[in-house]
Amino acid sequence: MISEYKLKHMIQVARFMKQYCKDKGFDDNYCQEMFTLGLLHDIGYEFEESPEHNKVGGLLLKNQNYKYFNEVMNHGNPYSDFSSCELDILNYADLHVDAKGKFVSFTERLDDIKNRYGENSDSYKSARTIAENLISKGFN
Repeated sequence: MISEYKLKHMIQVARFMKQYCKDKGFDDNYCQEMFTLGLLHDIGYEFEESPEHNKVGGLLLKNQNYKYFNEVMNHGNPYSDFSSCELDILNYADLHVDAKGKFVSFTERLDDIKNRYGENSDSYKSARTIAENLISKGFN
């Protein structure tokens, strides 16, 4: 089940994505699509409280013919063969909103993940790798 904090996180990721796209000059329709993607990215938590929530959510959205189901399915996975601009924007936003829906820096978000799951956890290692990849692409 999606907790109150998770819902706040999802809403703030959606707002972050919409504003990021507006700031980059994307048209309003695309900004709305990115808001929706941000809002749906953790929908899998309604059915699966695990690191597999992205796959659960992606499959749910695929079955609904949602355009960006691959982005949901692959967010948070630095080892995925799938890539897209939308996935980068989603991961960027996801790493700038903490577990309680507060806007934070990459460093603050990584520290939060490390404190909750441990420095040697897959969650922390994946988030750190994604942050490094995004920074190398010019996201910061």
